Amino acid sequence: MFQRFPSRQRSCAHRGVLTSSLIGVSVVACTPFAPPHPFHAPGTPQGRIAVTLVPAPGVHSPGPHLVTLGIPFSRGSLTKSDLATVRVLDEDIEIAAHVNELASYRSIVKTQNDGNWVRVARIQIEHTFRDDPPKPESIIVEWGHSQRMRDVSMLVDPRRGWHPVAEGSFAIEDLVSEPAVYAVLPKDVLSRGALRTRYVPLDNRVTDEMDPPASFYGRHLHEPLVYDIAQKNYFYGLLNEPQGKNPYRTNANGENNGEAWLFDRASAMYVLYLRSGSARVLREAVRASVFYERLLVLERQKRGDPSTDPRDVGAFFSWRKPRTNPHDAAKEPAWDPKYSYAECLALTHWLTGDDRILDKLPFVVKAFSHVPSQFSPNHFPKRKSTGEPLREAWTERHVAFKLLAAAIAFEITGRDEYRDIVMGIVENVLWHQNQSQPGGLFARVPDIVDGGLYHFGTQHDPDEAGEELIASPWMSALLVDAMVRVYGMWEDPRIARFLARMGGMLERASKVHTRPDGMRVRYPDYLIRPNGSTHTDHDGIAHSADVMGALAWADYFARLVGEPKSAFREAIIESPGLYEAFTSELFASSTDWALSPARRYAWMFRTSAAYSFALGTR
Repeated sequence: MFQRFPSRQRSCAHRGVLTSSLIGVSVVACTPFAPPHPFHAPGTPQGRIAVTLVPAPGVHSPGPHLVTLGIPFSRGSLTKSDLATVRVLDEDIEIAAHVNELASYRSIVKTQNDGNWVRVARIQIEHTFRDDPPKPESIIVEWGHSQRMRDVSMLVDPRRGWHPVAEGSFAIEDLVSEPAVYAVLPKDVLSRGALRTRYVPLDNRVTDEMDPPASFYGRHLHEPLVYDIAQKNYFYGLLNEPQGKNPYRTNANGENNGEAWLFDRASAMYVLYLRSGSARVLREAVRASVFYERLLVLERQKRGDPSTDPRDVGAFFSWRKPRTNPHDAAKEPAWDPKYSYAECLALTHWLTGDDRILDKLPFVVKAFSHVPSQFSPNHFPKRKSTGEPLREAWTERHVAFKLLAAAIAFEITGRDEYRDIVMGIVENVLWHQNQSQPGGLFARVPDIVDGGLYHFGTQHDPDEAGEELIASPWMSALLVDAMVRVYGMWEDPRIARFLARMGGMLERASKVHTRPDGMRVRYPDYLIRPNGSTHTDHDGIAHSADVMGALAWADYFARLVGEPKSAFREAIIESPGLYEAFTSELFASSTDWALSPARRYAWMFRTSAAYSFALGTR
């Protein structure tokens, strides 16, 4: 069943093309490389999509049920006027449907292209299942063939088709609701890049169901199928299946932590759905998003600090409250923007057609109003009441989530205020990267590895990084993810070059280590100095997947700008490589699929799942 992962794959580096793909055995001739767009698969002016309607647990009536869904379209497939050709068919018989545009393709600078193409169409129907109790059934969504004859002019609030969740991952007291009927799309449609980056769909050998942990215990698989197996099975570990202690429904025993939600737990589930088309994964992603949105509270940030405009009110995760220890509380924000996410809200909106999930979106953007994207060596904000420096005055992680929130808000609304925030952040990080080289801000540093966004440990976290200049490879992976997303709306060559240059630091930080048993393994530094030496390497191996994903994008954009770097691919797929480090600790338990710490699934898989697309197609 499993083939060995090739120990060495070469590229025609002088011509910027691949001689073999990362997954599979196909060979590509050495011809000029023209990479597929990271977001936009070729559009089709006519087509059909099979949609599976799946009743949620607890739904026992055949209906009729109000069903609302979003259909993603590749750019170039559908204009607003073409919406009149979107029809819903049940056994080739058209059924009454409301259809409207839920999202359009945006452009940061080419405003003449803004809104020309439909990105997501919202469809609403009433459906009665044939069986009692209901079982999954299929309908067809068609476009570009003929005009819709059975049009419903008015949209009904989609949540009139939702019901309370009373079993499974959430209990009735959690106050979570969900669609009574889920509309599940094929993975080949979901992975085409309309909703996030493009993906290679999950391998067909990977089933929807959880595999018994014992069936993989102790195995060390070398080929990329193991990534798909891990992404699917550890999803079940998030839900404590078959057993586990993930505190996603309780506030870590009341300790004001909530760290299971760090790095956007719900969006990590959605990434798996976009690759798998699994009804179970979609259901849990929606439930998690609804639960998360309910726990977002509107509060002012950093009360009493001069660095914040007191008029700003942001949306903050209520389980991440100020620390109870006075010393820690003095060094941290009153509310922590690391837990403020827009992506899960957007994906829920686009896939279920629900508007209410976006109520707090503007406040998620405002949660980062105090977060500086412009680096300065003199940026050391202090807490007014104590005079102590605040932790994380500038980090790649804060800038990444600030950029991601503003980019998503612009994608949804098209408002100039969000466009301006996105452009400002991008200009700031481009400047920072250009200054992080000889002759720049750190002119006295003799040797600087190109690509990193270097800053002082006292700005990063004094307890973790000291006073030296450092960059964080794993936090940089978060920023790479956000910048790739912006590239989908702003194909600026400077952004492409930024992403390619980031690979220089990521590759240098991915070092080969020799274990006591003699095994050689490559994994990234936790923190790196400007000269490329390791500052802190604790937990570095746990970040192999996310750094691998960011390095794959660096490889993609290096080839795109005509400056391929064979070292990037070799750091990922050579033996030893980051991929091997990622796989080496996956199947360590015969009883559960738990990852520790609880936030780890999101940092491992949310940003890295496009690595196989970025390196080459199957």
